[in-house]
Amino acid sequence: MPMELSPLRQLRMGRLPKMVSWYEPRLLARVGVRTIVSSVFGQYADQRLMQAVTDPCDDKELCQRYDYSDTTATDPQKRVAADSSGAVWIDYVADVGDGFEATYSTAYLLAQDSLDIQGAGMLPHGELLIMGGDQCYPQATREEYKKRLLEPFNWAFSVPEPTRKLFAIPGNHDWYDGLIAFDSLFCSSRDKLSEDKGNIIGGWQCQQHRSYWAMRLPHNWWIWGADIQFSKYLDTAQVNYFEAMAKQLEEGHTLIICLAQPSWMIADLQGLDEEENFFKITSIARARGAHIAAVIAGDWHHYNRYYAPELDVHFITSGGGGAFLHPTHILKNNVSVRWPEKQEAANAPEANAPGVRQGERWQARRYDMRLRRGTRAADNVVDQAVQDVQDVLEPLQPARMRRRRNPLPPQATKCYPSKTRSYILSLGNILFPFYNPGFALAVGLIYWFVTWQFQNLVTSEEISLGKIDKLGVGTSMWEVLPFMPLYLLQAMIVSISLTALLGGLYATLVWYVDAIDRPGFRRYFTKFAIGSTHFLAHLIAMFTLSLLVVSLNNQMTPTIERYVQSLSQTRDQQSPIVQESLDTLQRKAQRQKQELSKTEPPSPVRQIVGFTSYPILMVIFGALIGGSLWGLYWVLTGLARMHAADAFAALRIANYKNFLRMKFEPGRLTIYPLGVDKVPGADDWLNAPRDRDNPLPHNPKLIASKPIDIRLIEAPIVIDRRDEKAE
Repeated sequence: MPMELSPLRQLRMGRLPKMVSWYEPRLLARVGVRTIVSSVFGQYADQRLMQAVTDPCDDKELCQRYDYSDTTATDPQKRVAADSSGAVWIDYVADVGDGFEATYSTAYLLAQDSLDIQGAGMLPHGELLIMGGDQCYPQATREEYKKRLLEPFNWAFSVPEPTRKLFAIPGNHDWYDGLIAFDSLFCSSRDKLSEDKGNIIGGWQCQQHRSYWAMRLPHNWWIWGADIQFSKYLDTAQVNYFEAMAKQLEEGHTLIICLAQPSWMIADLQGLDEEENFFKITSIARARGAHIAAVIAGDWHHYNRYYAPELDVHFITSGGGGAFLHPTHILKNNVSVRWPEKQEAANAPEANAPGVRQGERWQARRYDMRLRRGTRAADNVVDQAVQDVQDVLEPLQPARMRRRRNPLPPQATKCYPSKTRSYILSLGNILFPFYNPGFALAVGLIYWFVTWQFQNLVTSEEISLGKIDKLGVGTSMWEVLPFMPLYLLQAMIVSISLTALLGGLYATLVWYVDAIDRPGFRRYFTKFAIGSTHFLAHLIAMFTLSLLVVSLNNQMTPTIERYVQSLSQTRDQQSPIVQESLDTLQRKAQRQKQELSKTEPPSPVRQIVGFTSYPILMVIFGALIGGSLWGLYWVLTGLARMHAADAFAALRIANYKNFLRMKFEPGRLTIYPLGVDKVPGADDWLNAPRDRDNPLPHNPKLIASKPIDIRLIEAPIVIDRRDEKAE
């Protein structure tokens, strides 16, 4: 029986999951198919409706199921422990379950009894952990959950009995199997035989019965977690559930809403209507006069916080639990949110007026919110560009660079990492072929296949009158390059297949342009302009490279021919197979010399050299040049807030992790946004001792060789409760 490897040995041997390589062609195809299947499955077999049917309970049980308002309750299932001051601590983390090192580092910090944070002091652990979506990458299968979520969390918090509670909401990746694996892992309390005790993940025990929930905390605080599927609607059963919970709300109660995606940002970016999830959940909550203090989401793998002063609501995105980093330099300083306001009977708008919700008493009103203080909304594209440049230059001032571990200055942009750092990191995409060799080789194959068809037409149709065939020996590059557009046009006229290939490539690159935030005609013009430029760049690169490879082959051919002739002169000493091959080449050469033609045909040796070396050189150099062009395209379009997620998915940056630690007190909520600039690598961990007790109470299997540098991202966010009556 083979000896089991220690956790550290597995880590250093690369046996544990790496950051997902999103541009590996097989993975791209697999994820694409699953996305299509899950979208169809979600429409015709919504798992949320099945959860409601298989969770029969009366209204009283439903409303009191997650009531933790009594800190003295004798039943530990109904109690969340408070600290000595009566405050309750809760942790929030989202987008975990990617690479082992990043996920384990986050779990390791969450599991600790307390964290000593400069500028905040000793912060106790959360008695309850909220996972805010996308608990597993790239696909939600039982195997991936086990490798990428359960194993890191079980190793980081290895105790005999769970001591903390866990709630989760599903993100789009959790929905890729129709929510089956998520439901089995997090919602097992729905089984009557479980006695309301769910699965155990490390030192946390799952509590929920469905993929959405509403919990009541001490001091009249509430947290709601909604399941928005693929950024879509709230199903009828879920709407009924939250409407029932809203009846428990009273004036003076304050609510935190958790969504899997920042719907308010997506709506502003893409010009969509948030009615199906964000607007719906907020209107339900406000119907009873409760104040919504904050809306928290994941899915965007960085930290940002917008604040709407007129609403006194914080909109926080914290998706840095373990997945690859998303950029922040694409964030606008000012965006708007559509917020539900009650329609006044006296001056109710027409039923078809913009922002009016049919059949509801709510009308959408637009409010501005800011990423930073002291900024104004950009008046136009130029004004926005000026603000973006100022954001990049501001952190470079010497006063901002004094101490790295200090919280961000009060006037700094509320995002992590900074916009400057984010754009600098994006430059790594110029090295795209080295980060994503599989995708780059696919680009190289396209370069080879397109130019191979062209070169065959050059020979068979006598395009260029032999100039291209003689490159490097009788013709220079500068004699051919100026006429390449004409030669390519001639080839397309005589070949439907070449025309179809180039047309398909052009259509794909135009379609790919991410111009969704540009309305109307501007969207199509942007797609046409940027897609055409991208296509021309690849077209110039592939055909210039093709000419260089042909020239190189022509220069190699004489040397190889002389070597073949020397072999033929000593053919008596060669094996029969070699003699037969040389005789065949000689006979073919003699026949070609006897044939009359306007152009001299290529020698058989040159044909063999071209047949063997051309594909190899075109694929390799095409991968390097074409892949670099693809990365450069992302870098440049990133300046216009395009392809942000695509570009950073290719880089697979594991650093800049973040999560929230929240302190609920009577009349006050304090949110501590915590960040880790650098995730410890394989050499920064040690095996837990086997011959003595673990020095850490949470009994991790891997212990950090030095304390993980965790700090405040910005000053603690203090939210004082205020009473609000919905108007």
